[in-house]
Amino acid sequence: MQRGESEWPLFGRRVVARVVDLAVATGINLAVSAGLDPVLPGGADVASPTLLSGAVLAVAAFVVYAGYEVVLTGVYGATPGKLLLKVRLDPEPPTPRAVLIRSTVLFGYLLVYFVPLVNLIALMVSVYAPFSALLDRPRHRGLHDRLAGTGVVARLGKVEP
Repeated sequence: MQRGESEWPLFGRRVVARVVDLAVATGINLAVSAGLDPVLPGGADVASPTLLSGAVLAVAAFVVYAGYEVVLTGVYGATPGKLLLKVRLDPEPPTPRAVLIRSTVLFGYLLVYFVPLVNLIALMVSVYAPFSALLDRPRHRGLHDRLAGTGVVARLGKVEP
């Protein structure tokens, strides 16, 4: 089999793995936000948040999403979505620093959510990063992978924590 024949199925598995991970991390983030609601001034009112409650929720969301990636990759070598779809980060094991760089590129916009214009630029980078993987052939390394020195490859063998 030629190299190009397997590149798109791997890319598809990678996309589905990201969707699974986002769904799980979003569920965790909703639980954390609900737990923060009673202790935040004014509550976690998304319609009209105070600056403090909005900043706390933004930082908490970043910690949930980045922590999800860093901790699970550190313990299992991959997130649940990657394990389910049989893909992993390369090099194996990735350093916590590399996973944190990937996560910051993808979710860093949450940290600057209340800074006008900067939040827009950060969001554009976060959206561009995974789509840039379409441009990098044949490995499909997005901006987040290139900055972290990682890539996503097929997982072979048994997963052990």
